[in-house]
Amino acid sequence: MSYAVKLINPLLIKILKKRKRMIFRGDVKMNPRERVIKAIEREDPDRVPLDIWASYPFMVRLLEYFGYEKEAVHPHLDRKGVMDKVYDRLGIDFRTIMVEPPDEFKAKAIFDPRFHFPWGIKIGEDILKDEWGVIRELNVTKTQSRIIGYPLKGIKSIDDYDFPDPYAPGRFELAQKTAKKCRRYAIIGYLGGDPFFSQAWYLMGFSETIRKMYAEKEFIMRLFDKMLFFFREVGKQLIEIGSDIIMIADDVGGQDRMLISPELWRSIVKPYLASLIKALKKEGVYIMYHSDGIIEPIIPDLIEMGVDILNPIQPECMDPAKIKVKYGDKVTLHGTISIQKTLPYGEIAEVKEEVKERIATCGYDGGLVLSPSNQVLIDTKVENFLALYET
Repeated sequence: MSYAVKLINPLLIKILKKRKRMIFRGDVKMNPRERVIKAIEREDPDRVPLDIWASYPFMVRLLEYFGYEKEAVHPHLDRKGVMDKVYDRLGIDFRTIMVEPPDEFKAKAIFDPRFHFPWGIKIGEDILKDEWGVIRELNVTKTQSRIIGYPLKGIKSIDDYDFPDPYAPGRFELAQKTAKKCRRYAIIGYLGGDPFFSQAWYLMGFSETIRKMYAEKEFIMRLFDKMLFFFREVGKQLIEIGSDIIMIADDVGGQDRMLISPELWRSIVKPYLASLIKALKKEGVYIMYHSDGIIEPIIPDLIEMGVDILNPIQPECMDPAKIKVKYGDKVTLHGTISIQKTLPYGEIAEVKEEVKERIATCGYDGGLVLSPSNQVLIDTKVENFLALYET
């Protein structure tokens, strides 16, 4: 029996048996964008929408499995539309458009897709400094990067730091090209950073960020003011280009608890997040909120602020079926398929079982997008990954 099935509460099964709505509707064929919007509006689509989330090393393996060149793994390098072929083969209903650094920065930078933020100025072997001044280094296996330099660490005044310009030329050329050819898909706009808590600790370190949130609130508020302006203006431009959904990513959850207390989050982060969401929703988009780990204590706050989609709902941290019962009439669940147990270590049959269980317990009345519950890592079996989409 899979990990997912063991988590199901007998009471939930009893509730679900009473459900009369169908998860799959063979009588109606929708295009990907229509399918996603139906699900977000918590109506029944023709099938549960699918999305993808995988690390660079795994995507290289996937492309090689399909017989494509690995260079196509990033949209900046995909000259032949290879990834669209792969996504269509998997039935992916989404496409993502991303903000890039401006032309002035790219002129002195290199592009290395092994890094989370692939544009950077090379300052050492496998070491890049991004547009924000954050310095990252690849790990020993060259599969992930870690931060080793923080531009705000030790700085006394926010005025001494030059923030990126959201209107700088060259930021949206790739986004425009991608959006233009992807109108039939649901387009997710990624802001090019992770406001607000995550971006703060990228800039000055985790411990220093926590300390300042308690001891130097004025500094944090000035920092968040600057972030709010940048990400709001970037978001508006992504919407103008064609985004249906804006993803706001901010990891505030850990494996067994939140990284900061809900009270601290509410007092400092929430007001800025609420302002960002309000400004973007005025433009007529859906809001997807991403945080790893446990965030259930703040889910009511997120719904109150206008979040439409929660990602990734890691099943080892929060039971998707219980989250569906408690909040599924107000928010769509995106993700839910285990990348810590089932996909890397399970058998194909167990992957299929988890997918079917998730559709049964979370897919009724719409409100579900199936996807890995975080980035699929290099040790995941390609056959297991494909089973997610073939079930």
